[in-house]
Amino acid sequence: ACPAPFRSTVGDEELSTVTSLTPQQWQQAHDSTGRVQKFRQTCKLIRKRGLAKELRSQAWPLLLSCYAPDETIAGRQAVSDAAQQELNSLLQQAAAPDAHNNFELSSGGETWEQNVRRIATDVNRTDCGSGNITAEERSAIDARLTHILTAYAYCDPVVGYCQGMADILSPFLLVFPQDDALAFMCFAAFMGQIRQNFLEGQPGVHSSIQHIGSLLQHADPKLWRQIEKLDMSTGVFAFRMLVCQFRRELTFDDVFGFWERLWAAEQMAHCQLKDHCVAALLRLNRKQILRLRSPEDFIQFVNKDIIPLDGPATIKAAYKLWKQTGSKQKQQPAASEKWQRLSKAETVPPKTSDTLKMHAQAASEDQV
Repeated sequence: ACPAPFRSTVGDEELSTVTSLTPQQWQQAHDSTGRVQKFRQTCKLIRKRGLAKELRSQAWPLLLSCYAPDETIAGRQAVSDAAQQELNSLLQQAAAPDAHNNFELSSGGETWEQNVRRIATDVNRTDCGSGNITAEERSAIDARLTHILTAYAYCDPVVGYCQGMADILSPFLLVFPQDDALAFMCFAAFMGQIRQNFLEGQPGVHSSIQHIGSLLQHADPKLWRQIEKLDMSTGVFAFRMLVCQFRRELTFDDVFGFWERLWAAEQMAHCQLKDHCVAALLRLNRKQILRLRSPEDFIQFVNKDIIPLDGPATIKAAYKLWKQTGSKQKQQPAASEKWQRLSKAETVPPKTSDTLKMHAQAASEDQV
């Protein structure tokens, strides 16, 4: 069943009462070979309305550029098969007796065992939504989390496993309940966009905080002056939002709709809009922020009063802010070109996770 209609406001402009994009509408967007027709128009509908739950396993790989809109059904299957081969290969390598040696040669000093322990610790405390699952079901979820996080950490030893990645992965497991390869592929594509947030020194987070300040200075100088007055221009309040991609600012059920609307908006804008979401969230609450008197008041307001945030309103305001401030911002990385290449390749995927390394490199190079 489709999610219940929502009603929200953005400034003086009211969002219409709408329901999610339906399976029939999704089917009408494809031709007989499976190619998406009028991709931008489809993204516009998703940005405004989100997706019916049963469509996410089909739409998320597309929104994350794991395959191109003009890919056929056969081409998408080839992409999925390549992802399965890659996942199997990485898990085999990670389980090999010399796994720690291969990992540590590229990790900058961290041991493979340290990463394995961090994964185990985080998996045990990861929120996977429903509190009504059995112990057996929870054990199966934990095993899936562990396998995919192990594969991802092993393929990118420079980053390895960092706290917060399990939280980012868990929604993908519910979207792909029977397909670890697609969950892995989409998770890797999303991580490619935000990889610099997890590098040593977290340069991606610092770059985003500077960008958020620039957006607010341009779009709402009065609000930015208030943030400076409250000694919040360092952006400490945005750290968790940026690292965990708003996972903890939303209810678990709301994460799915927020992310897919965000990705659809980014496909339309051809750039990342995550920083715009933080700036938009502040602007949506500007009246309250302008009345705050201390840094402590600000932190308390952000951590308690605006959480859980209004996902549809935030995405709408972020997209509006992007149009207002111009498009010369962080370009959306072509993080998943490797999967598109693999779908057309006549040879087997490169060994030793070369595909994901190319993916990480492409994402890093496209970050501004």
